[in-house]
Amino acid sequence: MKNCFLPVLVTVLIFLVAMIMGCGPVKDEDSPEGLTALAENAFSSGSISESLRYYSKAIEDFPENPMYSSWQYGRGRSLLAIDRFEEASEAASQALHSAIDSHGKAIAFLLLSQIEIEQGSFRNSIETLSNMQQDHLNQDESESAVDMIRLALEKVDMSYLTAEPGTGWTEVFFLLELERRYAAEGNTERAVLTGIEIDRLFPEAHQRYGRPSLVTSQDGFVALVLPLSGSGSDYSERVRSGVDLAFDLSSGLFISVPQVIAFDCGVDSMGIVEIMNSLGSNPACLAVIGPLTSRNAELAAPLAQKWSLPMITPAATSSGLDDYGDYVYRLVVSQGDDAAAVAEYAVRNAGCRTFAIIHEFTSESVANAEQFSSVVQELGSEIVGMEGYESGSTDYRGQINAIKYLHPDGVFLPVDAWDAIQLAPQLRFYRVESQLFGTSGWDDEILLEQGGEYVEGAVFPVSFGSGSMNPATARFSYFYEREYDSMPTMLAAQGYDTAEIILNAWRGSIPSRSSLENHLETLNIYFGATGMCTLGSVSIPRSAFPLVMVIDGEIVSIE
Repeated sequence: MKNCFLPVLVTVLIFLVAMIMGCGPVKDEDSPEGLTALAENAFSSGSISESLRYYSKAIEDFPENPMYSSWQYGRGRSLLAIDRFEEASEAASQALHSAIDSHGKAIAFLLLSQIEIEQGSFRNSIETLSNMQQDHLNQDESESAVDMIRLALEKVDMSYLTAEPGTGWTEVFFLLELERRYAAEGNTERAVLTGIEIDRLFPEAHQRYGRPSLVTSQDGFVALVLPLSGSGSDYSERVRSGVDLAFDLSSGLFISVPQVIAFDCGVDSMGIVEIMNSLGSNPACLAVIGPLTSRNAELAAPLAQKWSLPMITPAATSSGLDDYGDYVYRLVVSQGDDAAAVAEYAVRNAGCRTFAIIHEFTSESVANAEQFSSVVQELGSEIVGMEGYESGSTDYRGQINAIKYLHPDGVFLPVDAWDAIQLAPQLRFYRVESQLFGTSGWDDEILLEQGGEYVEGAVFPVSFGSGSMNPATARFSYFYEREYDSMPTMLAAQGYDTAEIILNAWRGSIPSRSSLENHLETLNIYFGATGMCTLGSVSIPRSAFPLVMVIDGEIVSIE
């Protein structure tokens, strides 16, 4: 009985073993699914020859199967793994052409690009990736695509990067590579401008992919943020000429001078926001000179404060800028009694006994008219007529006729240069032959360029002291005329002084935002090309102004 039971027990055990073994993977070489599983398992385990055999068999046995493209893709990967590049490329192309969905096309492009990189065909790889839709890849594949485009871009010539700007998803990587190249070759200006373009088009790119380092212990840059195109550009160029002169002179005297880089904020307020955010996040930017107007300066001010980026505006006048914080400054040129200085000269030196005044209906023009009138009368002379006009006027016939028959010895015009060159010819036309006197608003190249004979003999003050014997003013004027072959303007002097204040903070020390801020905090009065000036809302009165006269079409000091 015992002997009969043994064969049965053996049979049961064999059956159980067979059942247990049947629970493992089925090695099915006769179905598309089985071949796919076998090929993928072989590739994952490093059996490349086996994966090639299974993929090839699937392609041969089931050419109409929807998985045909994925088999060609897998075959291409396997061929690439053993450096059979030509065959791999052919398989990847077959995968691309037979792909039935967007993901299949995208990974085929990705494989083609990888093959081209392995062969050293970096331009072809870039073009292949440019044709691919990155958003059709999964996260891992997308990261691989980014790695590939960045690697390929590193290998191409600079001329290719500049001649063939990227399109679609690759554009940002073209710009990032350009920025990196410019930084590496020391072209700080191009690197920063490219970085700002990146921040404008792709706000998160630098945060995600990093920014090339531009700062060493001895360099950095100061940003000049002005509207260099469109409205206001003429005035901005005057500021820029003074700033450039200051940096040029310093570079010849000191070992370490930061570079100055100009940024055109145009007339678009959003441009200022983008530029300031980009500059603030860039550690290479040490300070900002600008913007030009109070309106634009008030857009930039909170961002300068946010990024702890010292900012000095050379021309904005709004006292509201003084309340934005420790990093926001405006250059305040000391205002004073320029109308009084002209009145004193007109009476004591020119010998005029009677005067007429034609002024604009603005607070500044009216204040100058009243001051001139008060001083003239204190000195014993007489104001025989005072006429005003609305801003924007160009026909002054009524005002001129009102003073014409009073025969004044002198006519005082407390207006800007633009109005002066329109008033002067009309005074001559209506036979008013009196000597002309103006204010510092006449200090502009346009006075000589368009005023011509009609402003000959006119006397007016120059608030920044062109032709003055003040050492700082004389030095500025001398170098400005030598550099630009023209007389400096007030705005040029303001740009120069702003730059000098910044540069003085680093003479003998390493440039940094903190060293500049420490310097600005302790600055009280600065004596520069504009005379006495301060940072903030405090204005220091002057006791005298240098006066000039138009003689033979030139400005001549009469100090």
